[in-house]
Amino acid sequence: MVQKNTKQVLTALHQISRLTMTGMSQEELVRTILETVSVALSYDRVALYLLREGTTLLEGIINVGCQVSVKGLKYDLEIDDCVETRVVRSGEIIQINAAAETTFFSDLDKRRNAALKRSNCVLVPVITDQGVVGTMLADRSFRRQGISAEDIEILEIFCDQIGIGVANRRLHAHNQRQIDDLFRLQQIARQMSEIKDLAELQQLIVSCGVELGRARAGWLLLNEGPGTRLAPVSAFAISIADFSTFAIRKQLNESLVTGQVLFRPGSRILTGGGSQRGGTLTLPILVGKREQGILALLYRELEPPVNLNIDLMKIFTAQADKAMESLIFNRTLIEDRDFRESILRSSPNAIITLNSALRITSHNRMSEKIFASLEPDWQGSIFNLLDSSAFRRALTLVGGRQQASAQLEMCQNCTEPGGNCKPLSMNEKIFSVNVTSLGAAPDGDRGLLVLVQDQTEKRKSDQEIERMQRLASIGRLAAGIAHEIRNPLTGMNISLDIISNELTDRPNAGKLVAGVIEEIDRLENIVSSMLEFSRAEMLEKSWINVQDLLRSWFTIFKEQARRFEIEVSLQLGDTVLPSVYGDPEKLKQVVVNLGLNALDAARDRAGKIRIELGLGNAGGAESSAKDDDAGQAASAQPWLWLRISDSGPGMPPEIIDKIYDPFFTTKNRGTGLGLSIVHSIIKEHGGRLEVETEVGTGSSFAVGLPAGEAQPRYQSVGNVQSNTYN
Repeated sequence: MVQKNTKQVLTALHQISRLTMTGMSQEELVRTILETVSVALSYDRVALYLLREGTTLLEGIINVGCQVSVKGLKYDLEIDDCVETRVVRSGEIIQINAAAETTFFSDLDKRRNAALKRSNCVLVPVITDQGVVGTMLADRSFRRQGISAEDIEILEIFCDQIGIGVANRRLHAHNQRQIDDLFRLQQIARQMSEIKDLAELQQLIVSCGVELGRARAGWLLLNEGPGTRLAPVSAFAISIADFSTFAIRKQLNESLVTGQVLFRPGSRILTGGGSQRGGTLTLPILVGKREQGILALLYRELEPPVNLNIDLMKIFTAQADKAMESLIFNRTLIEDRDFRESILRSSPNAIITLNSALRITSHNRMSEKIFASLEPDWQGSIFNLLDSSAFRRALTLVGGRQQASAQLEMCQNCTEPGGNCKPLSMNEKIFSVNVTSLGAAPDGDRGLLVLVQDQTEKRKSDQEIERMQRLASIGRLAAGIAHEIRNPLTGMNISLDIISNELTDRPNAGKLVAGVIEEIDRLENIVSSMLEFSRAEMLEKSWINVQDLLRSWFTIFKEQARRFEIEVSLQLGDTVLPSVYGDPEKLKQVVVNLGLNALDAARDRAGKIRIELGLGNAGGAESSAKDDDAGQAASAQPWLWLRISDSGPGMPPEIIDKIYDPFFTTKNRGTGLGLSIVHSIIKEHGGRLEVETEVGTGSSFAVGLPAGEAQPRYQSVGNVQSNTYN
C-alpha cells in the first residue's frame, strides 16, 4: 500500500512543507495536514491534541473524518492517566487495537475508547525544538484495516510537519507580542520624558512596569546610597504599607548587590497567620552614584510566566533610569546655575548660553553635531541657527523676566508663529527648544540658556506608529459595528418596501418613503465597505486572464458612463497578454473601485476616461496595449500594468499621502474606503499601486501585478478536499 501511494504522499508532503512557511493560520494549516493524511493514507478519522502553551493542559483541537469528535476534550498531564497524556509525557508511539491487553488501558482510556468508538488507531507524538507539544490520532476503526509500521513512519513525517507549523505560528505570535510591547514601550518612554514631577514619574514607572511585566502588583523602592535601607516610594494595585507583609528583603538585597534580574517563589505573610503563595520579580533601577532602587513585581505564579519578556523589562528599567535622571538633571539645571559648565559637557542635548544681546557665549559639543555650521569658537547671533516669531517672543519674555522659562517646537527654517511645522524636506529638522533664564551675571548682564533637542526622527516614528494604530483601530471599529448596524437596516428596508407598496394611491408619501429607502441603501453601502475593509480572508487564487476580466466588466461600466455623458475607451491590444495568479473576485473589486473613482471624478465635467492594459516590469509599464510589439516588454519576470486615467479635477500634492487612509475622502458622496481596500488587495497580491495627478488636468491610477511564471503556483486551502466518514 505504501509503495502504491508513494507519489501521492510525497506530493502531499511537498505541498504541506510549503504551506508551513506561509502566513496561513495554525488552525487552517493543521486542518489541511489532517485532511491530507485522511485522504492520502486512507484513515477514517485524524485528530490533533495540543498542549496549551505554558501549561500542562492537553486539548483536542481539530477532528477530521468521523462525526465522533475529540474537539474540546481536555487532559491535565499532571492529573490524568490515559494514552494521550502518556504519549506527550514519554514521546512514545502508542497503538490501540484488538490485541492490546486490557490492563494496558486506564479507566479513563476505557471510557474514551467507548465514547470515541476507537478500536484500531495509533497516537503519534508531535515534537518541536521545545519538546513534545501534542499528539496526532490516526484511526481506521471503521475501515477495519491494519496500521502497519510503514504507515506509522509516514504519520511521523506528517507529525514533524505539524510540529514545524505549530512552532512557526507560536514564534510568530511571540514576535507579534514583542512588537506590540515595543510600541507600548515607545509610548511609555514619551510619557516619562514629558513628566516634570518626580512623584508622578515614579508612579508611572510602577504602573507601566506592572503592565509590561503582566504582573499582579508592584512597588518602586529607593535608597539614598549604599548602606541605607530600601524603602517603597510608590506602589500600584497594592499599598505601600503592604510591603512589610512580604518576606522579600533577602531577594531585594541580592538583586541590588549583583545588579541582576531575579525571580523567586515566596509566601505572603499576613497578620492573621495565613499565607498566600506567589512569585516576585526584582529589577535593579537607578544604579548610580546618588541613589539605588528596585522595581519589584508580584505574580500569582511560582514560576516566571511563559510570556514574560525579561529583555523588554531591562530596556524599560533603563528608560525609567534615564527619565528619572533627566528629571533630576533639568531640576539641577534651573536650581544650580553655578555648575552650568559641567552640565554643558554632559548633556545629550544641544545647550547654548546667550548674553543680553542674544549672541552666543558658550555651547556644548552636541550643539556642534546638531548645527553643522557651528564651530567651537563661534560667537555669532542665535538667529543664524534658530529663528521664528515664536522663538523671538520666547527670548523676549524670558529675557525680560516675564516668565521663568518657555518651551516650543519649531523647524530649522520655520517662520510660522505657532512653530508646529512638519519637515518640508530631508534637509530640515524639527527641534524642541527650551529657553531658561540664567540670572544676572556679575557685570549685570542677564543671560539666557537655550536647550535644543532634535526631534526629527522621533516625529517620523510617531507619525508612522500613529498611522499603523489608526489603520488597526479602523479595522476593529468596522468589525465591531458593521454587523450591529446591517441587520436593523435590512429590517427597515424590508418594512419600508412593504409600506411603499401600500402607498400606491398616495404618490407624495410614496416619494418620501422612496427617499428614506435610498438613504438606507446608502448606509448599507457604507457598512458593506467597512466590512470589506476589515475582513481578513484567505485569497482563493487561480490563473486569471485580465483581458477577459476587463471585457466583461467594461460592458456594464460603459453603460454607467453613458448616463453621465462621459466618453470611455478600453485598449487591450491585439497581443494575448500573460495571465496573473490571484483572486478573481478581489481583482475585479480593484477594477470596479478604480473605475467608479474615475467615473466620479469625471462626471461633473462630462469628461473622458481611458483604460489601458499592457506589459512592463516591476519598475513600471514599459509598453501599453497600443504598442505594436507589446511582447518586447516581457522580461524574465513580466508584470501586467492596468492604467485608468480620467480628465477630472485632479488632486493637490498635499493630499496624495492621505488618499489610502480609511475614511479620507474629498467627495460628499464617498465613504473614503475604496482606495484603502484597493491598496490592501494589491498589497496582498504582491503588486504595486501608483498615482499621477495634476490639478485641473486629471488623475491616473496604475496597478502592476506579477504575470506569467513570476507568480508561484500555491495551492489554497479550498482546493484540499475533506474526506469524512458517515
